[in-house]
Amino acid sequence: MLRRLLIVVVGIVVVVAVAVSWLGVAQVPVLSAAFGMDKPRDLQMVQDRAAFNDFCAKWGLERPSAPANYTLSSKHHWSGSVAIDDTIPEAAIASLREFNTSNAHLRQIQFRVHEGFVAMSAFVNVPGYPVSGPMYGEFSIDKTGDHTVTVDIKHLEFGRIGVPGNVLDTVKTSLDAYLNTTMLQAGITVDTLQLHEGAIRFKGTWPKTITADPPNPADIP
Repeated sequence: MLRRLLIVVVGIVVVVAVAVSWLGVAQVPVLSAAFGMDKPRDLQMVQDRAAFNDFCAKWGLERPSAPANYTLSSKHHWSGSVAIDDTIPEAAIASLREFNTSNAHLRQIQFRVHEGFVAMSAFVNVPGYPVSGPMYGEFSIDKTGDHTVTVDIKHLEFGRIGVPGNVLDTVKTSLDAYLNTTMLQAGITVDTLQLHEGAIRFKGTWPKTITADPPNPADIP
């Protein structure tokens, strides 16, 4: 009887392990890699640091802090203002160190700018839950005022599971609040914001100098 019970329990564990690893909502050694769920979708993102440096030199933008300080989780500080009217290649934006530094929640970030929308992928560790896996989303971003924008999430999936609408609404609200608060703090104004294939058209003002504090050790994986 005990042997049968053990067989049933082991069978259930195996089925659950295979299911969650195939769905990509948790990492199971060997299985997640076998199902391709241990890394995000490869969007073939290209980085061009020289183009980014040329853009900064053209408009007099400065990022004088230590390179290791520029992470998504580091506290940024903004000063000065520069009027910009330009088209920024996605490869220049992709070379930003913020997109190339892992933290406790995100790693392997990739994005591609298309006509009217951005496709993005990353590997996500959901804070507070034993859940981790690849994320893929498509979204647009539009100007709603001189100091405000809004994000429209067209598609979002975690692993192989589509994210429900109520969760999308929560994510959208959080993103809008974060972006608009940051824009206000940084003194960013927007006259034109357009997504084109491989580039972003921007006209407005941008901080002349951006510094960043060292990242919190708790945010370093």
